[in-house]
Amino acid sequence: MESISLTLRKGFQTWTHNLNICIPFFLNVFFGMFVIFGALTVAIALLVVPAMPSLPKNPDAIEPEMVMKILNTSFYDNFLLVGAIVLLAIIIMTIIGSYFEAGAIGMAKSASEKGFSTIGDMLTYGKENFVNLFLIKFILLLIMLTGIVFILPGILSIRDLDSFLLYPEEAVSGALILALGMLLWTLYIMAVDLIFTYSEYAVVIENLDPVGALEKGFSVFMQNKLDTFLLWLFIFSISILVALIGQMMGTIEALGTFWSFADFVISFAVIQPLTVIWWTRMFMRRTGKEIYDIDDYLT
Repeated sequence: MESISLTLRKGFQTWTHNLNICIPFFLNVFFGMFVIFGALTVAIALLVVPAMPSLPKNPDAIEPEMVMKILNTSFYDNFLLVGAIVLLAIIIMTIIGSYFEAGAIGMAKSASEKGFSTIGDMLTYGKENFVNLFLIKFILLLIMLTGIVFILPGILSIRDLDSFLLYPEEAVSGALILALGMLLWTLYIMAVDLIFTYSEYAVVIENLDPVGALEKGFSVFMQNKLDTFLLWLFIFSISILVALIGQMMGTIEALGTFWSFADFVISFAVIQPLTVIWWTRMFMRRTGKEIYDIDDYLT
């Protein structure tokens, strides 16, 4: 069985020979921004434009307070429509994200099997697996939402939100229960994410349906609990480290702008592709699949 250190080293080696695996992540950002822009355009066309005639015709007479009042009125009078636009945008972005994530996993699979990957792999695996990947994301979201039971005692103990905001000292116990519930819910979400980490990879690598992928992912996790946790912890630590560096760089005005761009590049060109390659390699190794090893060709 391949050790964690070897998985990390070989995975990094695979990444250095397949830098194109970053392409799906950049495309996902691009199309996600396009969806957000489209949603904002629709919202403005449906909510703001019809209210514009109520503003003074003289632009100099328009005050910021007038504009904010129109925006607030449009939002509250059309709350359901705004909610529908936001929900639709989230669904479309999740579908797009599922397509490119499936493509990235497919590219990582090809790179692990053959030593190289192509854009054709992204298109093929994305097209074949994005629906099942979207469905499994939805199922996992529902599982995570069941954790809302952890905050119900705190919500019930507070009861009257207005009284809590006005007299918080009288509801300290309820606030503590709610805070504890939020902490437990967060830990529950992290546990679900860890336990079913392999499920999304099982969808693409083994071409399974959502239920089968959940079962397969859970099975692989149960057989490799410690190594899975160690890999998860290592990747999580990298994210925390990058975030801390960003906080420190942000305090230096001259480096703030540079780091914002560098952080974007590091995240989408390095961390996310490496993460997919490492998890793909771990899944393939722990399920007995053949993997390309460049060292075999150098010896």
